[in-house]
Amino acid sequence: MSTPSRALQAIAVVLLFAGAGSGSWSETFSDGGYDLTTWQFLSYPQLAGTYTQTLVPEADGNGYLAVRETSSVSKGGAAFGVGLGSDEVFADVRMGATVNVAGDASHNHHGLGVRMTYFISDGTATPAPGLVASGYVMHINWENGPANLALDIEKVVNLQNIMKTDFDVVVPTLDNARSFYAELEAVGAGPVYVTGRLYEYQGGPLVAQTRTMVDTNGNDPWEDANERDEVFKTGMSGIFAQNENSEPAGFYTTFDDVSSVSDGPSAVAISPADGATEVSVLAKLRWVEGAFATGRQLWFGPAGAMQAVDPAPTGATHDPGKLQSGQTYEWRVDQMGPSGTVNGHTWRFTTGDSATVEDFEDYTGSDAIAAAWVHNIGPDFSYVFLDTGTVQQGAKAMRLECQNQYEPFLTEATRRFEQPQDWTVTNPTALVLSFRGQRDNLEQPIYVRIRDVAGNEATVAHPLEYAVQSEPWRTWEIPLSEFAGVDLATIDALTIGIGDGETSGQPGDDRDTLYIDNVRLRASASTR
Repeated sequence: MSTPSRALQAIAVVLLFAGAGSGSWSETFSDGGYDLTTWQFLSYPQLAGTYTQTLVPEADGNGYLAVRETSSVSKGGAAFGVGLGSDEVFADVRMGATVNVAGDASHNHHGLGVRMTYFISDGTATPAPGLVASGYVMHINWENGPANLALDIEKVVNLQNIMKTDFDVVVPTLDNARSFYAELEAVGAGPVYVTGRLYEYQGGPLVAQTRTMVDTNGNDPWEDANERDEVFKTGMSGIFAQNENSEPAGFYTTFDDVSSVSDGPSAVAISPADGATEVSVLAKLRWVEGAFATGRQLWFGPAGAMQAVDPAPTGATHDPGKLQSGQTYEWRVDQMGPSGTVNGHTWRFTTGDSATVEDFEDYTGSDAIAAAWVHNIGPDFSYVFLDTGTVQQGAKAMRLECQNQYEPFLTEATRRFEQPQDWTVTNPTALVLSFRGQRDNLEQPIYVRIRDVAGNEATVAHPLEYAVQSEPWRTWEIPLSEFAGVDLATIDALTIGIGDGETSGQPGDDRDTLYIDNVRLRASASTR
């Protein structure tokens, strides 16, 4: 959704219902009637009065809901229409519906919304009267026709898409002028993990899945600057159709088998990430569960040979022990709750010959990562952030910003380990990290320093000062032999820094940015 006016940003959202339940609702539209008596249909703007909802019965007793707008926005028609099946408020939630994306308007969107709140404007504080809503939404984008069908998830505040980075995925099939089953899930409260999926049909094969959007209470890198940063913790679930273009006029969408359940969301924020390669042979499995989960069954093993882990983990982590290098593994988390077992998705990863030092996946927000990776400038400044929009692997990375036009003319982030790290266990020969910068960064060196418990230190700088300007992710392998004089069996601190102690020449209050991800030890080093 997008707002007709930025003025809406000044309006406070009215939270209509306090407290989130752990229930569910569903609607089949069977026999041409509503199963629920609580449906609300609202739109913006509410001028022409031509936004309608029609129950369409079928001969077999089934039925579906047709949502239609016949007037264009330029003639007072609704830019979008929303259907809320119930006023029940959800926290962790899975919203699902069968959606026929082949409407008779070629420039429209259809979709689902969760954790939605709204108020009805009388038009005095907005350009027109109607629904003013906030929440997490998934668009099924038909605007460019069936050959270019796509999904995207957004955070919407008072009808305004506040995203500066898209979380979208193109549907890979071409036979798209038909019905699909769509799902939108939100899990967690700080951060919130939002994922959209499209299936051939309910219970059928997965067609497309978005990246998981990680929303924290800070200004996430995918959010517009100076917009509302707080996560949406609770809200209602709904369906919508949308067309803001003048031609063709309006929209037409059908929905069936709509549901919203609190005991349905899959485990998220998994580590290792699905499809990850070069995973540490000492990797631990980690995930975030839905609030409904009172237990879980973990399945794990080589690809094609998963087995139930016995005993099942008591929490959301599992140490499988040392893994085989070069092996592809599969795993799945089935969550158990009051309504039974919710089967999870099957994920894959492939091990390399490395061991993870830091992948940044465990941090819940910028405060948490800044507490672990302490910068050298002082407590009144913030230069270390959790980044969820620019990552090399997984869902999170570290963003290190610098203002090296000021003393001490270098910026460092240092991780001090609670227990000394033995970097010799897997017989590695190189420390490896992934990094990327920005094109407009000024040239200045990137460096890594390690320290052992006796206080011995060694620093290695990247040989190319312009590396900080690289926009693609780069892999930097540092032979451990370059850290001469440091006891690799008792490492107690790792520092990543930018600068050389001389002014960088950055103008004014300019900040340069370096992203770091996937720090690991590897058994072989390649040419840098």
